[in-house]
Amino acid sequence: MVADGLRALISCGELRVGEHLPTQAQLSERFSVPRGAVRGAVELLEREGLIRRAQQGTPPTVARPDRRPDRQDRREVPGPRRHSPRPAGVFLGERVAQCFRQDEVTIDAYCLNGETLASALAGPLVTVQAEGAGPRRVAVRILLPDAEAPLALPQVIGDLGNTRPRERLRITSDHIYGSLRHSLRMLKVRDLVPDVTVEARKVSITPTQKVYILNGSEVLAGHYQVTERTVDLDRNPIEIYDMLGVEGMLFRHTVVDDDQVTRSYVEQTQQWFDSLWNTIARPMEPN
Repeated sequence: MVADGLRALISCGELRVGEHLPTQAQLSERFSVPRGAVRGAVELLEREGLIRRAQQGTPPTVARPDRRPDRQDRREVPGPRRHSPRPAGVFLGERVAQCFRQDEVTIDAYCLNGETLASALAGPLVTVQAEGAGPRRVAVRILLPDAEAPLALPQVIGDLGNTRPRERLRITSDHIYGSLRHSLRMLKVRDLVPDVTVEARKVSITPTQKVYILNGSEVLAGHYQVTERTVDLDRNPIEIYDMLGVEGMLFRHTVVDDDQVTRSYVEQTQQWFDSLWNTIARPMEPN
């Protein structure tokens, strides 16, 4: 938890290259963990190349992960980190929780119905209410498929013209978005977060990937897997082609890696999202 928290602070720019980390006592208090956990996290980040030791008695400083040794130092230095994929339902929740430790939270999501995002936000919202205060600003934008358009998925197997799976998707999306919007707006109503904006728009595109952009500095992305399954439509079991969501895997890409390719990917993903949002996406209001 401490290591992820420090990575998030570096990722969002709160801790910049060359700056000292807070003291172990400060980190222990901030993350509510013993100093031993702090020391272990610092050692891990040092091995990853994110920080480097300073002189005795001085906190470590943030380093560039791909820094190269000079001619006098032939030791191997770690390059940009590679993040292993993890289950969407768990991974997104952990990263969103880290975002809520910052003063400003921005989340852009491109997904099928918002279920994974709603699940990921549940924990941070409870924490904000329990602590009686949250970030200064929370802004959430969600791009969802337009269920009124002739989407490729979901579809009844052998009956492409059957619109009932899309109607089921529309009802599900409306319910999830409506509940999520209400929960986030209540943060402002209860004076827990001064500035809250929540908006959803729909596009006539079948999403084959889910993409989450967190605080403009990291991207979690993964593929939807198409599968056959049985659902109840008008109380009748029907075989459809559908997409796996929460059970899927997410890959993490973050500018903290200090790798130009990864940085470009994060930047291009944000531009891609904005281009959809500002052109063909239409405002969505829950019923």
